[in-house]
Amino acid sequence: MSLFQKVFGLCPTELKKKFWILLAAMLVLAFGETATVGLIAFYAAAVSDPQSSWQAVVSHPLYKILPISMHPFIASPKALIGTLSILVMAAVLLKNIYRGAVTFHTARYGALIEAFFGQHLLENFLYRNYLWHLKKNSADLIQLVQWRTFLGRGFLTPCLNIFCELAMLSVLLVALISVQPLVSVLFIGIQGGAGFIIYRLLRKGLDKSANACQQCSVEMNRRVTRALHGIKDVKITNTTDFFLNGFRKQANIFARMFGLERFWHESPLLTLETLGFILIAGAILFMLFGLGYSPLETTGTTALLAVTAWRTLPAFNRVVASLADIRGSRPYIQSLLDALSGSKDTYPRTIMPLEEADHPTLSFRKEIQFKDVTFAYDNTHPVIDSLNLTIKRGQSLGIMGPSGCGKSTLVDLLSGLLTPTHGEILVDGVRLTRNNIRQWRKLIGYVPQFPYIFHGTLAENIAFGKEKDEIDRDLVRQVIKMASIDFLDRLPQGIDTNIGERGVKLSGGQRQRVAIARALYRRPELIIFDEATSALDEKNDRQIRQLISTLKGEQTLIIVSHRISTVQDSDHIIHME
Repeated sequence: MSLFQKVFGLCPTELKKKFWILLAAMLVLAFGETATVGLIAFYAAAVSDPQSSWQAVVSHPLYKILPISMHPFIASPKALIGTLSILVMAAVLLKNIYRGAVTFHTARYGALIEAFFGQHLLENFLYRNYLWHLKKNSADLIQLVQWRTFLGRGFLTPCLNIFCELAMLSVLLVALISVQPLVSVLFIGIQGGAGFIIYRLLRKGLDKSANACQQCSVEMNRRVTRALHGIKDVKITNTTDFFLNGFRKQANIFARMFGLERFWHESPLLTLETLGFILIAGAILFMLFGLGYSPLETTGTTALLAVTAWRTLPAFNRVVASLADIRGSRPYIQSLLDALSGSKDTYPRTIMPLEEADHPTLSFRKEIQFKDVTFAYDNTHPVIDSLNLTIKRGQSLGIMGPSGCGKSTLVDLLSGLLTPTHGEILVDGVRLTRNNIRQWRKLIGYVPQFPYIFHGTLAENIAFGKEKDEIDRDLVRQVIKMASIDFLDRLPQGIDTNIGERGVKLSGGQRQRVAIARALYRRPELIIFDEATSALDEKNDRQIRQLISTLKGEQTLIIVSHRISTVQDSDHIIHME
């Protein structure tokens, strides 16, 4: 219940309203199921003993108040059975149509829950600060978003199913007690009590196997991600067997634990089914020999119990199965809730802060200033200590230094990915804060050492973050020329050619040109080249340097490299130690 309250508390108002509407619909279904069960039980008794059933109907007080027009439908035992046959067919048809509609909306609700929490998780991750991402395993974050299915199909949908079945069982129990109190209480009480005891006994096994399955899933996902993301290294180092063996080991453990989980999941169902039929036979023996009922008196009650078992056994089974589903989903849901808890480093989007209201458009017309900027990762020795730096608009600044000296950290500070531990960064005199950093990033183009090229067309990769119908194709062609992309003629569909995941169809120099075109597509006022040529050969390095030189004077350029040749034409060069 506490887990349900946590999950339900995170749901928006709209989804909470739909939950209560579904509960009301399920309560109506419970009454419909009970009425149908009673009708079928009476129908079975009427077929087995038409004369007695007909006499019971015509002698009932309600018969006297029936309209005369209804009398022909029950004028004889034959007419009664015919009428009941039509009523049973109509009742079962309407009940099943209604149940199908409830099932559809329940499944749809579960999918909406999954969509909401999936978006909520992704939003949580994307709006966390960059430093948080540096400490996380991306494969684990991806898997957490995939585990959203446990919230809908594995948790809230079973919760709704439990309510539906319990409501039906409760209404049915009241109806049965009014007809056959002692036998009904014994039948449902023993069956329900047995189900509860069985579930209590097996839940530890369910928890253990579910936790083990979760851990194996995490490890398998990590190994798959490492192997596929590093496929080139895997091939060259001949470590295919290492990854396969590691995956196989975890898969075997998962298979064994999943088998145990299914066993614990199914055990209550098999036990209840066996117990149910034993109870029916036992009830008949109890009525015949314990209560002294005649076979004729036993017939109607037996029909009632048989129909009751027909409805209650599956209902009890579904309740226990839903409880097992919830139990099996708990470790996954707890991981999701843990991921959603804590503070999010998000940027206000609905209410504009005062500082942003004072500066609705952050502009870069004069200079960028670093004033006594210090930065350290996790309170360690500062990577950058008391840095003072001024970058004038239109200038090109070269930043040199060996690996580990803080060049990339400086770039991350400039682009707002990291926040200074001490000091401040000013753009035209305005301090960069979390309230205006998104505006600042709109003015920045970024070209990394290893650009991210996704599985899509050239146009989609250049217009990164735009839907196909939102892409400015003329601007794409314009920046292709500016970035000196000379391989366009060799692409069969031009800018609509798929260039492969991670740009596998492109050379290193071509990928860098795509990255430069992507930066230019944003029409930036500042372009950062972060070791953009470090992974290239001398020829491609020279070509990219020539391309950078054509942008001098047009853009403010930050060129980071450990090569003097890359930064030698910059207006200013700083050396970092």
